[in-house]
Amino acid sequence: MSWSPGVAIGERYSDFIEQKLTEHLGENWIVDVAACGDGGNTAAEGFERLERDCISYQPHIVVLCFGANDSIRAPDREQFKLFYRKIIDSVREKATKHIILETIPTLDEKLHSQRSNPKALFYGGLENYVEFFSHSFIREIAQRENLILYDRFKVYHQEIEENPQTRERLIQKDGVHLTEQGNEFFAQALVPLIIPIIPQIHQFQINAEKYLEQAQLNPVYLECIQSLKTENLKEYLTESQNLKRLMLQKTRSFARRAMAMSDEEKIINEAKTIEALACGFIAAEKIFNSQDKKTADKSKNWAINYLQKVSFHPGVKKFFEYFSAVLTEL
Repeated sequence: MSWSPGVAIGERYSDFIEQKLTEHLGENWIVDVAACGDGGNTAAEGFERLERDCISYQPHIVVLCFGANDSIRAPDREQFKLFYRKIIDSVREKATKHIILETIPTLDEKLHSQRSNPKALFYGGLENYVEFFSHSFIREIAQRENLILYDRFKVYHQEIEENPQTRERLIQKDGVHLTEQGNEFFAQALVPLIIPIIPQIHQFQINAEKYLEQAQLNPVYLECIQSLKTENLKEYLTESQNLKRLMLQKTRSFARRAMAMSDEEKIINEAKTIEALACGFIAAEKIFNSQDKKTADKSKNWAINYLQKVSFHPGVKKFFEYFSAVLTEL
């Protein structure tokens, strides 16, 4: 699932999917949508971290989006196809059969940094090139393997054909990543593809205690707890931030799974505390690495919604002090 750079925590693609599924299913459901994308990854790079950032979650549903970076950075199309297949095969073998394949909405011909790439020019533009390089294969394998296709490229182009003014509303100025409105727009269209799958999903054999233990013992989470106490959280979260963001996502997700799978008040309360602190760290990573006050402020508000539920924890006051100080600097 895309990591959604350039937008606030709470307005990422994964956040809107989680929100809309919860609205549909009701508050008695605990929906967890993990943002496990890593900026710039090719399919080969995604495959290298598949076990850590996907399979270890034992997900019920996986949404797969590769192909844009491959079209620019992969050595050739055959390598993209090879590793894309490997990802699908590994997910089916080790995690779930419920896989949704996505195309990307656009590589905007006027805005994208690779608009003058010789490969793109040979095919008559970036969009024609990505259609050839990755989208044609993604559509082919979805049909051949009987997987769900979410063709965001077609959805996007149908939308801007009907409403040309939505182009700037949905796509950031880099010509590829989604705005907050874009994230919500594409999440809204994805949810109807997910809903029919839900009755088919099965419970995994990992119990609540195991998920809680994995959330508690996540090394990045433990380092964040220590850094919060020693007042060097900002220094810690501004180094190797992508890895830390991915690991903190895992703590949040595993804590939510522990809550979902337990009816013991002690486990639920411990998991809720870990989830809230992980949300604080996720928002802090975004805030510390952002130069935009609006993005930072929205990320802070998202975290506060969780932190307020565990206001008794001594770390919560420290979070509010950090947020106040950093937002004052922006």
